[in-house]
Amino acid sequence: MITPAPPRRPCPRYSADGTPCSNTTTRADGWCGRCDGYTTVTPAVTRNATGPRRSEWRWGPDTWTPGALGMDSDEAYEIDVTPGAVATYGRVHAVMPQIAETQIRSLLEDLISEQAATERSSTGTWRIYFRKHGYGLVISADRSHVLRYCTRHAERTWAQYRTGVTSRISGSGGTAAWKREALSRHIPVPISGKALNLYARHTLGLKVTRDDIDDIAQRLATHLSDNVLPHWHRTAEAAIEDGHGNTWILLRNERFPDGIIATVHATGSDPHSRHEERQR
Repeated sequence: MITPAPPRRPCPRYSADGTPCSNTTTRADGWCGRCDGYTTVTPAVTRNATGPRRSEWRWGPDTWTPGALGMDSDEAYEIDVTPGAVATYGRVHAVMPQIAETQIRSLLEDLISEQAATERSSTGTWRIYFRKHGYGLVISADRSHVLRYCTRHAERTWAQYRTGVTSRISGSGGTAAWKREALSRHIPVPISGKALNLYARHTLGLKVTRDDIDDIAQRLATHLSDNVLPHWHRTAEAAIEDGHGNTWILLRNERFPDGIIATVHATGSDPHSRHEERQR
């Protein structure tokens, strides 16, 4: 018997700037595949994250050695998926359990068909993962259950990553020393290179160079002190609208006890109305 296709329904996802998708979809994972596919308006962050949820790239204390998993891609839709794997996936990517299980199976199918790395632990469990891309699963010793979902990506699913959707979240890593030095002279908390570059490009219409970094840092510092930092109550995570069409994501955790400005993105609504509302 042929399984009927799911009914066509609105895509519940968002573009990178927080705009709701207007497409419809019949896909089982609920995504139309044409928008950016984010499940939250603003980046979903956690108390123990400085950007991407690197903490989910965990495999346990076992010793792993190369081995052949011996599964066909069709078995991705026959294997059981444990509640723990579903819960981890749902927490990381902010999706419902049914969607999480569907996407885990789709990932497993691609892992098998694309001959991802497979290794066996000293306790007999298996892991199959894309080394380069940062997605993987732990499979039970008898290959009957998906036990764990592992990823280096905070909110991009494998389907989003595979189609080239870029991350909305960045930590401070990778910021050139000359940028960090200029920023630290003017801004009282660390700020990621991504937030700096996005502010310069979208608000000032400039590209950050060694010649203009000091001027950009000063203008950014003024903007933050006037519109963002006074509204931050030093919570573990915050999304603050600046009244000029942008939402800033700020984090505070063990690595950054004084906080870090992680990223900024367009809010997607009328900045003038928000500014007027704030002044009331």
